[in-house]
Amino acid sequence: MVIIFSIILPLVIGTYQRNSIWKSEVALWEDCVKKSFRKERTYHNLGFAYYELGRWEEAQKGFEEALRLNPRYTLSMYNLGLVFYKKGSMDEAIACYQKAIDLDSTYPESYYNLGIAFYQKGLYPEAIQAYQTFLIHKPDYENAHSALGLAYQALGEKEKAIRSFDEELKYHPDHLYAHLYLGDMYTERRDYPKALTHYKKTLEGSHFPEAKRVLETVSFIEETLKKGKGGID
Repeated sequence: MVIIFSIILPLVIGTYQRNSIWKSEVALWEDCVKKSFRKERTYHNLGFAYYELGRWEEAQKGFEEALRLNPRYTLSMYNLGLVFYKKGSMDEAIACYQKAIDLDSTYPESYYNLGIAFYQKGLYPEAIQAYQTFLIHKPDYENAHSALGLAYQALGEKEKAIRSFDEELKYHPDHLYAHLYLGDMYTERRDYPKALTHYKKTLEGSHFPEAKRVLETVSFIEETLKKGKGGID
């Protein structure tokens, strides 16, 4: 099974960021909470500071307290979904993204991360629907078409998968993983010339994690073609 690369969106909407290190942010917002313990924004920002440090349990408490004070705080609901995702709790992450959509359906990132969580659960039709909704709003977002292609591929819908990976390359011609996925799909079809084209594109990237495997596959394909055994049946 293809392992989906890290494409979860960053916490971007309405987050409070500074140039100081996040440990200082924790101290700042812990102090703010003591002074303004009835303001959801302070708990939200404290949760975000904890999130940046990978302190998931404390981040969860911060976002949950913000939501206790304001149940319609969409950003905290969305960010709470990211915390659950990081903890591996996909059902809870899905529930949070869906609630975030109910609160504000105009924020497309909720659909994208919902798709990722559905994919991790093996709920591929649901993932496809979520990705498609996201792409209506952000058709040029990097990785989104590849994520959709992986969901189609998991369902065995290979033509749609190829079209999705091609669409990724339309917006991002140097997307290494889209080239890798197409190389693998064309290899499976024994369309070796196309496979080689895409595999060699991946090797143009420095420190590509799959480089060793790609080199071995390229060597196999080139040797096969030399022997006259390659090609589409």
